[in-house]
Amino acid sequence: MKTVNLTVNNGQVKVQTPYNAEFVTKAKNLGGKWDTLSKTWIFNENVLDYVKEILIQIYGVTGETTYQTCTLVVKNYSAEVVTGAVELFGRTIARASGRDTGVSLGESIVWINGKKESGGSTKYWKTIVENATFEIQNFPFERTEFEDVQKAIAEGWCEIKVTESKRSKEEIKSEIAELKEKLAKLEEELNNL
Repeated sequence: MKTVNLTVNNGQVKVQTPYNAEFVTKAKNLGGKWDTLSKTWIFNENVLDYVKEILIQIYGVTGETTYQTCTLVVKNYSAEVVTGAVELFGRTIARASGRDTGVSLGESIVWINGKKESGGSTKYWKTIVENATFEIQNFPFERTEFEDVQKAIAEGWCEIKVTESKRSKEEIKSEIAELKEKLAKLEEELNNL
């Protein structure tokens, strides 16, 4: 399942990603606008290369084509963030929005055990994760090559679980449509040379 998706149409770049605070900041800096209805970031096509660069930096893929995903199993992880979300490997793990709000999990996070709670003061509330074991599902396999993931694997608190999943007809049809569109654009570009 693609968690990062990028399409270009009629001078607009549309991007869907799991929530990441760094991506949001950089998207706004590039003039990106959040569309609540479609749950996509919309950019002008003239910043396409910058958008791709940010997607690679954070998620490891641009989302233009399908890519292999895996599951990361994280064990005995602890973190505490003041007025923000606990993020790991470019993904939001847990997020509180106030001292007494509790914690919601990020997209494609499966909580196995450990403590997750909100706390702190009213002004400086915290998201707290303690001795947690969880899965980060639909993780781009390319992103596992990044230094932070490799270090966690070497230290023994993270492992990669590759699951073979049969793609649905809809996913295959979608990929065919994407490739046909790319081919048509390349043929047009070739004809204009």
